[in-house]
Amino acid sequence: MRRNLRKQMKRAGAGVLALLVLSGCAQAEEELASVEQIELRVVYSSGDANWKSCLEDVAEQFMEEHPGITVELYTPGNQENRLYSDQLKILYAQDQFYDVLELREPQKISDAGLLADMPDEVTELIDPAALVGGKYVPIYQMNRGIICNLDIFEQLGLDIPQTYEEFLECCEVIKNAGYSPLAVGGADLWHMEFWGNYLFDNFMLDENQEIVWTEERAREMLSAFRQLSEKGYIGEEYREMSDNETAQEIAAGDAAMLYTGAWMLPQIRGMNPGLKLGFFFLAGPGGTTYAVRDLSNCWGISESCASDPDKYEAASEFLQFFYSGGVYESVLNMMTARSVTQRKTEGGEPDTAVLVSEAYNDDIVVTDRVISNLDTPGGFRNSFNQILRETLWGAAPVEELAETLTAEWEAER
Repeated sequence: MRRNLRKQMKRAGAGVLALLVLSGCAQAEEELASVEQIELRVVYSSGDANWKSCLEDVAEQFMEEHPGITVELYTPGNQENRLYSDQLKILYAQDQFYDVLELREPQKISDAGLLADMPDEVTELIDPAALVGGKYVPIYQMNRGIICNLDIFEQLGLDIPQTYEEFLECCEVIKNAGYSPLAVGGADLWHMEFWGNYLFDNFMLDENQEIVWTEERAREMLSAFRQLSEKGYIGEEYREMSDNETAQEIAAGDAAMLYTGAWMLPQIRGMNPGLKLGFFFLAGPGGTTYAVRDLSNCWGISESCASDPDKYEAASEFLQFFYSGGVYESVLNMMTARSVTQRKTEGGEPDTAVLVSEAYNDDIVVTDRVISNLDTPGGFRNSFNQILRETLWGAAPVEELAETLTAEWEAER
């Protein structure tokens, strides 16, 4: 009986309590008084201000409609510049791995036995083509590419580059005009992965998108990246700049380009509403232009949450609400992301999302081959990002860095 009354509270809210009190039903009052509020913790990455704002909005709306459930948004923070997936490992070690969790490298966490089965009511909402695991579901499809300050491009008579050679020519013109060609958030180690996945796709994939890792390819990859700093296209000042600060560089007109996620577009637009922005997928030195179909950010439910049937049901209701009409559309618009739901999302695209849609053309090669989606050795992502940082601003020879990176890649494979 208590379970049924709790459901009534969640679905009908405070009105049920008021009605029962007014009816003078003593037994019902006693039952309701004994019902405890369900507390649901949602763990997420704090790396992006828009994502934080999205979840705050979703949680607030959800609690208004489900007054019997309290949602606590929790982020482990950027501890010692660790990747978010490493921060989740710390939560597990501290017995803090619960309830609904944003995941990176979800398959590894699933293989470790830390996740409960995702409720059917949630998985049936997701497009089967995007449903990659029975214990987790993608949050949305992310886009990564270069955001550019078109005011600077137009001032200098530049067009968006269609080849890598044109990209380098743009960088040279922009540098000579006194602007920073490329902003980089070097202080946040995870930020290096934007360039890392670009480099990986263009130097380590063959024409069939199969991985062909060799030390020679690693040297070519790191040499091309170091060239960007040696030629002054990525300045020393970006070594200690945070990911969030890079948005200000574009908004203020100090830098012309930023390799990042398209979800930064609304943030930059908010800083300077009159700024003319562009977005493009950077062609590789070999002539291929990749657009990453990134589904690596996922929702999961912990095993500890599933051990409490009421909390597990609350987690299911929260995720169903997240993907519901109007709510999910708002998330997609704020994050400039694409839907992963079976239902067709409603409403038109905001202008920032249109920029991303227009970047696609018949020559774009869509791939899901990114480091976070691959079965890479433990610790490789951290090592890769550290070596990329060293490549830009360190003194170690590229040959030495390539040898170290290759050893990391081959470890345990």
